[in-house]
Amino acid sequence: MIVDFIFDVASPNTYFAHKLIPDFEKRTGTKFNYIPCLLGGIHKLSNNQPPFIAYADCKNKSDYQMIEVERFVKQHQLSKYKFNSHFPPVTIQVQRGAIAAQELGIFNEYFECVIAAMWENDKNISDIDILQGILKENNFDVASIMNIVTSQECKDKLIANTDNAVSRGAFGAPTFFFEDQIFFGKDHLYQLEEYINSKK
Repeated sequence: MIVDFIFDVASPNTYFAHKLIPDFEKRTGTKFNYIPCLLGGIHKLSNNQPPFIAYADCKNKSDYQMIEVERFVKQHQLSKYKFNSHFPPVTIQVQRGAIAAQELGIFNEYFECVIAAMWENDKNISDIDILQGILKENNFDVASIMNIVTSQECKDKLIANTDNAVSRGAFGAPTFFFEDQIFFGKDHLYQLEEYINSKK
């Protein structure tokens, strides 16, 4: 059983969902298929806005979101999480890098590296020099990754992934697709799990 995971490392909820996935897979026997997309593109195509813009004038909503994150972090013991001081990032190069990593067979290592850089180590991954430095420090073949990242094929793939996600019903990230069902956000993973269990 395969769950498509629409992600962009720009989203803290992508990080949170990712941290829950290993146990989810063990409990359900599913595998998550990580699909790199561009969150800004999803928002634009679906006429959505990120929360920090949509609720900019609603202090109570913004305050509540911070409380909810604190509760989630505590509940799941995600002590390494740190809100990135460079938020919101521009992740187009990072997301293209994820496609490159998939082609090179090093996606898991790449993803762990960049998601930690963004949501644990407070790195400015929008800066291509900083991103390349992080990859080099973690022993990645930066030249091979960037060779793919700068290719038209990689650029087109990220666009196609993003377009396809929206055509399937996505309006943000993380979004999960299983069979003909859509589940949005880390806080609805339990509904996804209930649905999967109901199909067994």
